[in-house]
Amino acid sequence: MGINRGIIVTSIVFVACGGYLAQGQIRDKQVDSIKKGVAAGDATPKAVPKLDAGSKPADAVNKPAEAAAPRGAATPEDSEEKAIRASAAAFTKLYNAHDSKGLAALFSPKAEMIDENDRTVKGREKIEETFANVFKSFPDASMEVDVKSIRVLTPMLAIEEGTTRSKNSKDDPEDATEYVAIHVRLDGAWQLACVRDWSAPPTALSPHDHLERDLSWLIGDWIDESPESVVHTVCQWHDNGNFLVQKFEVNVAGRIAMSGTVRIGWSAVTKQFQSWIFDSHGGHSTGFWVREGDRWIVKMQGATANGETGSSTNYYRPVDADTIAWGSINRIIDGEPIADIGEIIVKRRPPRPAE
Repeated sequence: MGINRGIIVTSIVFVACGGYLAQGQIRDKQVDSIKKGVAAGDATPKAVPKLDAGSKPADAVNKPAEAAAPRGAATPEDSEEKAIRASAAAFTKLYNAHDSKGLAALFSPKAEMIDENDRTVKGREKIEETFANVFKSFPDASMEVDVKSIRVLTPMLAIEEGTTRSKNSKDDPEDATEYVAIHVRLDGAWQLACVRDWSAPPTALSPHDHLERDLSWLIGDWIDESPESVVHTVCQWHDNGNFLVQKFEVNVAGRIAMSGTVRIGWSAVTKQFQSWIFDSHGGHSTGFWVREGDRWIVKMQGATANGETGSSTNYYRPVDADTIAWGSINRIIDGEPIADIGEIIVKRRPPRPAE
């Protein structure tokens, strides 16, 4: 069976002016809206209070340094800094083990936790209760701590600063926050007296961090089948994790009608995601991404191999871990409008029997 011009043009316009999936035909299909995860005003804490770096229990405190250390030997400040850094690792380990009691033991009896939304928890018992509620609400919550600096101000007071990167679940985007932790020495042990979090500014995130946080749900092996065509897309990390690269194939009547590559990255100049698409017919396009609620709007402009210019407005939204919704409106090729593409549901490809 031959491939008619309508299918070819539709594919070219989509690839030249589309996003991460090549669609071989126009189909109208509607799906229900996604329910929001946690309603506004929900009292349940976020998966990661983003409170970090504690210290070891009293029985794990390092012995005091000698009064007069030899030249080149560790100073008392070095020893205390090492102890606080070790406790940050202990905090991470306890958090990822969902040990709320162990975490609370790292805090002083009257400690405070203040998150980036100015919510305050006071006292060791309330802190333990908060962590227990977090782990109950988010059984797959995880966190990593990156300690930036530690200053031992006096034998009884130290300040730690750094960044936390957390996830509600393994499939969720990463959330980054900056923190300041005040450590006090009580009963011979360093304990957390106060931890304050702030949302990390965009400049604190690397290109990989931006992609991981906002678009990592694109990663995977995706398939869209219809009576007219089969579209297969694979999205993976590339270039030290600083770009997402998607490779796609459009199969029509049992043969490949089009293939291509999509590269997505963070632009430090425009402060937004940008994508570049190149198809096997010689078409190409560029897209700029803007978040709008639970979906991403992508403004595309490009050209076919024959020099026909095109543009479109596409949108994408993650429905769940195995489902993505996609649609395209305001489609124009060579000055002529083309019909919109209604929302289409794309599924993660199931593993093959041999995999």
